[in-house]
Amino acid sequence: MILTNRLFERNLPSREAKSIYIFCEGAKREYQYFKYFREKDSRINVEIYKLHHHEDNSPLGLLSIAKKSILKSEENPNPKFSFQENDEVWIVLDTDKDKNDSRKEQIKIVRQECSNKKDWFTVESNPCFEVWLYYHKNDQIPNLKDNQVCKSWKELVNNSFEGGFDSRRHPIFIEEATKNAQKNYSVNNENIPIIGTTGVFNLSKSILSLLANKIREVKKRVSL
Repeated sequence: MILTNRLFERNLPSREAKSIYIFCEGAKREYQYFKYFREKDSRINVEIYKLHHHEDNSPLGLLSIAKKSILKSEENPNPKFSFQENDEVWIVLDTDKDKNDSRKEQIKIVRQECSNKKDWFTVESNPCFEVWLYYHKNDQIPNLKDNQVCKSWKELVNNSFEGGFDSRRHPIFIEEATKNAQKNYSVNNENIPIIGTTGVFNLSKSILSLLANKIREVKKRVSL
């Protein structure tokens, strides 16, 4: 059964209300995944920037898009989103190498800039977002022959779910993914996640802080 917004009843506005703004490199899979959590509860508003194919999705390009979308200034008087106190900005990155091997230095810059801004965060998956999806059904780092190749992870994820990972259904396992990903997470001496791990669980904890009970209720009412 597809889990639609109709299964989530919106509550009355709360003093805890906040928005989570998510900026992802992927124009499709990441967007579809986080879109699942939009408007599930009046206390939380998950906004995902819809990245267009012509836009720069490098780490620095994504940071630039986020700043333009969030930060109000004389040069940017009408940003796309209205950022308020208690809101959060999350930049979701992959560690896979590009042709010029420039991503590592770019990610360092993005991390640093976000650390200097209140409620701005980065999370990384090594090598790709599919590592996060993998942990929705698995609790151990897999023994992949080509574990640095994103194609291998995509095949592994699709084989882990009957019919492949479905962003209309399987994000409901976000609690399991959070537990599994955190259990396996570690970084190297450059603060980069080791291969097969992901820091997206930090973002998912923020989502779950307000949606966990509602997600549990939905699980009881549907067949997965």
